[in-house]
Amino acid sequence: MRVNKIEFEAFRNIDSEVIELNDGINVIYGENAQGKTNVLEGIYLFARGKSFRAFKDKELVKFDKSTAYVKMDFSNKNDSVLLGAEISKSLPKKFYRNKIKLNKTSEIIGEFRAVLFCPSHLGIIKDAPAVRRKFLDVAISQLRPVYIKMMTRYNQVLEERNAILKMMPEERQNNLELMDIYSEELASLCADIADIRNEYIKKLDYWVKIFFDEMTNGREAPKITYESNANENDFESRELLKNRYLSLLKNNKDRELRYGATLFGIHKDDLKIEINGRDSRLYSSQGQQRSLSLAMKMAEGEISREQKGEYPVFLFDDVLSELDDSRKKYILSNIKGRQVIITACDKSVFENSEGCTFINIKDGKRIFGEEEITKEAEN
Repeated sequence: MRVNKIEFEAFRNIDSEVIELNDGINVIYGENAQGKTNVLEGIYLFARGKSFRAFKDKELVKFDKSTAYVKMDFSNKNDSVLLGAEISKSLPKKFYRNKIKLNKTSEIIGEFRAVLFCPSHLGIIKDAPAVRRKFLDVAISQLRPVYIKMMTRYNQVLEERNAILKMMPEERQNNLELMDIYSEELASLCADIADIRNEYIKKLDYWVKIFFDEMTNGREAPKITYESNANENDFESRELLKNRYLSLLKNNKDRELRYGATLFGIHKDDLKIEINGRDSRLYSSQGQQRSLSLAMKMAEGEISREQKGEYPVFLFDDVLSELDDSRKKYILSNIKGRQVIITACDKSVFENSEGCTFINIKDGKRIFGEEEITKEAEN
């Protein structure tokens, strides 16, 4: 998978710009607050359907404009695709595939796949379980778009069930039968989602072991397992898995009524990450945590390649500045054979790497320097 060209209009601080990208490593460099990350944000918009840093869509629109536009031409193993996004300050955003409007934002997910690695991901090991669940959900949804529908429905049912649990006793009594119906559907969704997560985590564990072994020369052994309300034996069949969750929801109703919330389900899941048998959240060093987070992102790319037959695009947002020399060297020596788009303030770290394309960004504009002028002359 390869991004050929991306066009911006009134996006963040980018007034109007067209950026062409090549195979291999594309280094987008410049000083802070010049718009480097905005380029990655525009690309990733088509992988996830929303920004990886903006809370509201209107933040993506240039302050003196009402609407922003992003177009991206990319190639997969089968053909070339043109994706478009129209982002308004006052209306829901719209997505297009080959100039045809998509009915829902969720329809864009799975069209283009990308692995994003930014400084906030370096805390994935020690952060709250919700961060690791988000990592799983984002990675899986690009491979199985139906997973998004499952999660959307799960969150709806969970919210409605919680609303009943929060009711006053006299109101709640009239809705207990409805809550049982919600429990049945919630258990069914739990079984489907937990099964998908469990299979993904097994693959993640396999690849993380390989990458971490390479980074540590085999001195340390990581292990990633699924922490959920289900037991290992429950994953032998969907029926066992569903019955496990249904039993928990039905048998703990009084406890949930006291708390006013659903206490069991996939919204409580976590990844158990160990190094040499010890909980990495508690006992690993900062260096170990960073190696693990890097290994998880590299593994995400390998799982995507296995299931879809080609690598996704890798987006590294100023992450090399947060890593030591050995981890920088590891990344640069292990990203061959795929398209990588990296932002950085200092391009010198890449100057000994083969096949790099350098793109200088200043005030939301591409500045043509020696590298770009040379490429233009060659063309």
